[in-house]
Amino acid sequence: MNGNAGGGGNWRPNGNGRGGGNGGGGGGKPAHGPVAAAIASGALPEDGVIQAPQITVRSLQAGEEVDVFHRYAQDPNGYFMVQHATSGIIHPSIGKTDGWTTARVNETWDVQYFNPADYKTWVEIQWTHPTWYNRRGHKLDVHTPSMITQRVLPEQIRQRHGPSEAQQQPCLTLFHVRWGGEQPVNPVTEGAGGWGQIGATPSDNYINGLEEHIFQTLGPTYEIISCFFQSSDELLKISPPLLRHMLRGQHLAALYFMWPISYQDGHEFPAYVDKARLFELMVQMEATGIPTRFPHQSHLYRIFASKEWTAQMCLHPLLRTPLTTQVARQAIANNPAKAAETAMAALHRLSQTRASWNQQLGWSQEKPVPVQKGVAKLGWSWEAMDVTAWRNKQELTRALANLGEQPGSFVDLVFVQEWVEFDVEMRHFIVEPDLTKPQTMKPKQIVYTVFKSKEQGSFRNFDRYDRTRCLQTCFKNDDAALADAERQAEQLIVRWLEWLQAQSHELPTVCRFDIMARRVAPGKATIMTGELTELGGCFLGWPKGPQVVFAAMLRSCFKDPIHPSVGS
Repeated sequence: MNGNAGGGGNWRPNGNGRGGGNGGGGGGKPAHGPVAAAIASGALPEDGVIQAPQITVRSLQAGEEVDVFHRYAQDPNGYFMVQHATSGIIHPSIGKTDGWTTARVNETWDVQYFNPADYKTWVEIQWTHPTWYNRRGHKLDVHTPSMITQRVLPEQIRQRHGPSEAQQQPCLTLFHVRWGGEQPVNPVTEGAGGWGQIGATPSDNYINGLEEHIFQTLGPTYEIISCFFQSSDELLKISPPLLRHMLRGQHLAALYFMWPISYQDGHEFPAYVDKARLFELMVQMEATGIPTRFPHQSHLYRIFASKEWTAQMCLHPLLRTPLTTQVARQAIANNPAKAAETAMAALHRLSQTRASWNQQLGWSQEKPVPVQKGVAKLGWSWEAMDVTAWRNKQELTRALANLGEQPGSFVDLVFVQEWVEFDVEMRHFIVEPDLTKPQTMKPKQIVYTVFKSKEQGSFRNFDRYDRTRCLQTCFKNDDAALADAERQAEQLIVRWLEWLQAQSHELPTVCRFDIMARRVAPGKATIMTGELTELGGCFLGWPKGPQVVFAAMLRSCFKDPIHPSVGS
């Protein structure tokens, strides 16, 4: 199937590995019920792979009608199935991007000549589903043979003469809400602060990688309904009660690939959406019985993205959070200089309170010190775009005005924090934590990073290290001090997980705890919480990150079977 709205010719796999998965056949049959049961019971290995999808066809005749499992990730600029034209023409467009449909074999095929590495030996078919659209609302010309001709892997084909997955209820239906605007999402794959080859979470790279993992894990036993939106307002045109009747799976999950912000549309950043509209949609979907599996259920996602936990928990001595106060937008609008002065005074009073509380608890005899420098930052902000350092009242005044008065801003407050000296920031990836199982609260990976430059007071570029390089570069080869920091960090992460249990009866499937560490003496270190990062945070070069996290995400989709009363 042609990948562009207007051209002709057959679809071909491109050079980055998206043209049909890994091409590998063989293995046992991906049994429909057992696969779902294995995942639900936690029997799925960490890498997520039970068995490769099986080739069941031995030979095919030209003109034979077959069932074919369509995969949108094999042609990410291409077309998806709809039942009515308006589903593709009018945004948000909604259709089946992965799932079973019908096709006709174009040329005789025999498995003995099949070589997954040789595209010409794949099965050539013509799609027979009548109505296809792409994300921009362009219709596929199904009357032109070259436009509906495609080669697919044989594991995606089932013959009609026997029972197969094509006749079964999907074990899982996923609803993907993703960007469909004219300007694509930049995956930002390059650089130390880049997202790596998997790409940023709203990008096609990331979604394709996840969908590839799902197919290689489940085989053709699931379906994906995708919604392509091009503005915040379009999110509220989705009708969750009607949508619920489209989702046929034994298990359901909604995944939202976008970044919620406190700004009007018109900023020209693709996949950045008004947070109020996203959360209205998420709550309606959850109320309809369609659970959020990426990034988190709405109330928990709000806690991560708003960053309000920093001000709420900064006086708790066990959670090691920088002193933080929230400066109201109205104060900044009326008099930013006065807002800066009162914010600094508030931090000083918080410093006194922290010292007093710690003394009352017998923790330390530290004396309060005036806060003379720090950072100003926004919640609902991504990729360190709205974090500004300040060293005096004048710089804080400018930071408050710049952060609080940006075009189209619905920002209601700016966070002002004390400055924390640190030698390295340790990024801990925690996957499927369980408070009853201590081993699950240990990090699957730690990435060590150091900011190497500040652009106009903002933090954008950093270096990342493995432990050996971190020890040499950041901790003066003091292994005992780094081990002390790591031990304290693990204890701190457990406390945060215990705190998160109060915020949600279900702990997050994946989260990243960024802990700032500083060597203070031979063999000794001190730490401070930097960030609690939601599922979807950057992998920071962790090679196995996508594999481990995608497997956990998929397992989470099987936690709760659909209750019979839902949708009735």
